[in-house]
Formats: sequence, C-alpha cells, structure tokens
Amino acid sequence: MPAKPNPPQEVELKLEVAPSELEKVLAHPLLSEQSDGSTTQTLKATYFDTPDHALQQAGISLRVRRNGDQRIQTIKAARSPDGIALARDEWEHEVDSDNPDYTLAEQTGLKPLLEHSGSIQPVFRVTTERTIHTVPFENSIIELAADDSKVEGKEQTVSFGEVELELKDGIPADLFQLALALSTATPLRLSFKTKAERGFETVTGEQPTRVKAPPVVLKRKMTGAEAFQRIGASCLQHLMANETIVRRAPEADAVHQMRVALRRLRAAITLFKAVVEDEQRDPIRAELKWMANVLGEARDLDVYITKVLEPAQNEHSRDEGYQNLLAEYRKRRDEAYQMVQKTIASPRFNTGVLGTAAWIEAGNWLRDESKPARKRRDQPVAALAEEELGRRWKKIIKQGRNLVELDPEERHQVRIEIKKLRYAIEFFESLFKGGGAKKRKRAALSTLEALQETLGELNDIAVGSHMEPSSTAEAIHQEQMSRVDGLLANAKGQYRELAGLEPFWRF
Repeated sequence: MPAKPNPPQEVELKLEVAPSELEKVLAHPLLSEQSDGSTTQTLKATYFDTPDHALQQAGISLRVRRNGDQRIQTIKAARSPDGIALARDEWEHEVDSDNPDYTLAEQTGLKPLLEHSGSIQPVFRVTTERTIHTVPFENSIIELAADDSKVEGKEQTVSFGEVELELKDGIPADLFQLALALSTATPLRLSFKTKAERGFETVTGEQPTRVKAPPVVLKRKMTGAEAFQRIGASCLQHLMANETIVRRAPEADAVHQMRVALRRLRAAITLFKAVVEDEQRDPIRAELKWMANVLGEARDLDVYITKVLEPAQNEHSRDEGYQNLLAEYRKRRDEAYQMVQKTIASPRFNTGVLGTAAWIEAGNWLRDESKPARKRRDQPVAALAEEELGRRWKKIIKQGRNLVELDPEERHQVRIEIKKLRYAIEFFESLFKGGGAKKRKRAALSTLEALQETLGELNDIAVGSHMEPSSTAEAIHQEQMSRVDGLLANAKGQYRELAGLEPFWRF
C-alpha cells in the first residue's frame, strides 16, 4: 500500500506587538533595503464551529477568508509542539462563497468531524489590515505579515497586533534571526497564540487563568539536541502563556508559573550543558536568572503573607503591631507585582525571551562541526537521561543522610537539588514506560514532592527570621519555630522512604 502523502505544512514564527507599534516594525531598514516593496490587503475571515466548539476541542480550525473577490477556505490541525516555530498541518482551497465547502474536506484533518457539518456555523469574524513584505534574509526567503487585527464576537470586539514570519524557502533558524533584527525597532513578544484562539477567548469571554507546564513527550531514539529543543520549546510556551495573564493583571499563581517555567528552562540547560555548550549558553542562563529573581521577590513576599502572616490573624488580630506588619507586607507585595509587570513589558525581558528562543532553535551550539560537539549533540537522549537521573539521585541521597543536622541553608540546597531532579524526571518520564517503570516513577515523584514541600516549609520559617524586625514579627517567628521539630521528623521519614525506592530508569 503506498504511503499517504504528508499534508502541506506552514512554518511560521508568531510575534505579538501593540497595534500602535506596527509602523515602527515596518519602518525598519531591513524591510526598506532588502524587500522589493510591500503589498497591503484587507482580510475578512469567518471562523466556523459547532455550538459546543467541537472543532476547537479537537484542535481543528475552519475559516473562510475573503481577500477582495477571492475566498480561501483554510483548515488547520494543531499538532504537539516540536519547536518554537509553529508547524501545523494546513489545507487551503479556493471556494465560491463565504460558507465552507465540505466536499473539499475529505482529505483533511476535518474529515473525522464532518458528521457535525449540519451544526457548524459562524462563530466569530476577524478583520485584518495586513502589510506584506517578502524578505531575502541570510539563506532564506521569508514572508513578513504585519497584521492590525480585530476580532468581532457577538458581544465584544478585541484589537491586537501581530507580526508573522513565514518561511517560504530556507531554514527555520533564519526566522529567529530576522525577528531579533526587527526587535531593535520595538519590543516583539514571542507568541504561541493563534487568531483562532484569540477569537474563541473573545466569544466565550473567558479570561485564561494560570497555565501549568505541558507534558513533554520524548522518544528514546531522539538525540540529545532534539530532546533539548523540544523541552526548551515547552518551557517557553509555559512561560509566555502565563506572561499573557500577568500582563493583564498580576495574578499570583500565574507569576508563580512564570517563575517555574524559567526554573525549568534553566534546569534543562544544566541537564544538557554539554550538548548546548557554546559562548551564548551561560549569558542566556544568567539572563533567565535575572527574570526569575524579579518574579521571585514578588513570590517570596506572597508566600510569607499567605503562609505565615495571614494564618496568624486569629492569634494577633487585635494587635496593632500585627495589623501594621500585615499592611506593610501587602504594600511591599503590591510594589513587587508592579515591578513584575514593568519588567515583562521591558525591551530587556522581551528581547531576552526572543534571544533565548533563537539560541534554542539556532544557536552556535548547533553549528559547531567539531567531532566532540557532534558526538555530544547526537548522543541518544535515553542514555543521557539514565546518566543524569542516576547522578542527581545519588547526590540527593548523599546530601540528605543527615537532614536533621544540616543548617537551614544546607537543607535549602538539598531542596533545590530535589526540585532539579523532579524537573529532570518530568522532562524524561516519557522515555521510561516498561518493566514497572511507571509505578516506580509515580512513587519517586510523590516522595520527592512530599520531601520538597516539607523542606519548603522549613525554609519559609528560616526566611521569616530575616523579615521586618519588630516584636510582632519575632513573636510570629517563634510560633513558627515550634513547628520545626515536627517538620524535621517528617523530612527524615520522607528521606528514608526515598532512599529505599528502586530507581525507575533501570529495567
């Protein structure tokens, strides 16, 4: 039987920008000097779905877009993200009306859902004023589309600006290099959100809430380089999904998830440090640390308020000193969250994210053709995973033997190592499925999480001793200190349980 032809794919890099800033991008010398001029279009797209959004839930978008007298029906199918540049299966056909032609959908991702065709109807419309440049850049031909768009739902209208870089010929790496060059005109925000997703958010009126890290799916035959790129893409997707929320309002859980995304990405760089070795690695990791530290200040204040100060309310509610202390820390937290919002809107943050994306997908570590570098990149990820998990596991078992005797800072370092091991397990868990590995993996993650939580509570108490010096703060700290012996006993038991587990990565 002949193999099915692969569906056509588009490879594009999506960047978000304020509509008012689009002209700065279009005025960049690269476009005036390299392209043969621009064309403009007014695009009117109608997106279709069932009343219960069955297509959206299946990862399918269906639209008919009008450009002058021409109408194009487009069906797109979402795929598991392999990288930062979007690669989606796409089927386009010219049609005669503003309604879908389902006879053209038989060989597309929509086919399994054609049973719903009778209930498919218009859901929202997107009007886009588009300016297009075709840019020869490095070794590629790239189409730049600057979109000033408006989503019209039944009850509200939302405007947004995008720059889409679509690879017409060449290599995806050049998309990132062009994006970095254009970002000198105005900050460009890495985006994973499609127009369809924006439209459904407008129609439903649902504001996104904090987003947890998506699962990472690796294959045992993958190279270390391929695995790192997939993990890096997942971390950036996690970061920017929550950045969108924090930009709208400083939601504590979303700030925490942004920090987690940055920590996971830094942990991945450390895990694969030999694979990604080049002169960019350490500066990028330092820039990610700077981002995490800004978020960390807000997070630390929030944890101290919610886990220490507010639970003390019943005991100290009539104490004026307590009320003043609580008000002072809430004020500090508000200021810290304002700093977070200021930071994520800054050119440094947005260029840092875009530069990190470019390095993951097209950094110098991929261009080093020396034999040692190629060997590091081509090492099977399964072998790397077994080595790294074993090494980190042994380190924690060794460091944790005398948990009770360690000082607070030493215990905190054990907690950091546990966190790194948990991230490594989450990155690599899809590689180990047989021979009872799944059950042993669950046991390891559960025990590590419990021990990390206990050590986290001990660290919160230790941090409390450095907070605002006052009689009330000292009284609250002493109340917290009464919990230390019990927490240490819990940690000791959890460590014993961990030390007795059989590593899941050994068959």
